[in-house]
Amino acid sequence: MTSLSGGDPRFVLHGRSSEILRGSFAEFRHAGVPITVHAEIVDALADLAHDYEASLVLAGGESVDRLAAIVQIAEPVCGGPIFFGVSEDTETSMIEAAMRAGMRGTIRLPITPDRLRELARLHPRTGPLDRTLRFGELTLDITHRSLRWQKHALLLPPREFELLHQIVRAYPESVSIDTLALAFGSDLEDPHASVRVAMTKLRARLATFAPAQALIETVRVAGYRLAS
Repeated sequence: MTSLSGGDPRFVLHGRSSEILRGSFAEFRHAGVPITVHAEIVDALADLAHDYEASLVLAGGESVDRLAAIVQIAEPVCGGPIFFGVSEDTETSMIEAAMRAGMRGTIRLPITPDRLRELARLHPRTGPLDRTLRFGELTLDITHRSLRWQKHALLLPPREFELLHQIVRAYPESVSIDTLALAFGSDLEDPHASVRVAMTKLRARLATFAPAQALIETVRVAGYRLAS
């Protein structure tokens, strides 16, 4: 995926409060740290999916469990670091949980152009990462959202790809249906049912494309995982 930031590190901010950002978008661009804001995490993740080099700042006030699930989902589509927005009221235990979840650091709220520029200086972008995942004889091509086996390639529907991506990344652990439902988004009437329907379709598609190469097993209570 190509960056949309024109060379500057772009930031995607998730949060609902009008108090988390101070300064105009033009001021942020002038400071070399362009930023976009999304009230819904699903919209923020969709933005990241179109700009792999962008960084994510979470300031939506999520619970510890939801925060960890968001980070797990965001990591595959976020090439830049993930940061946690903190205020004077943020408890130390919450910051510690954010770091354990895999966040790179914190930024004081409200976010200003100067604070964001300093954050970008302290956490420069790294080189390009390998955008493929291998499991058995199969290769998951993240950039093209496809699955390769021998000389064949299978382009997966977006939500089926996201299911497989989450499960492959978690191997040998399982992925809960709650995490997968969050990845599907809040726009669905019943995300859990949608996960089950998509899983049925994905399993059938994999069985036809590469028989016995990528079996997904249901783990009672825990969710889904790749069969060993």
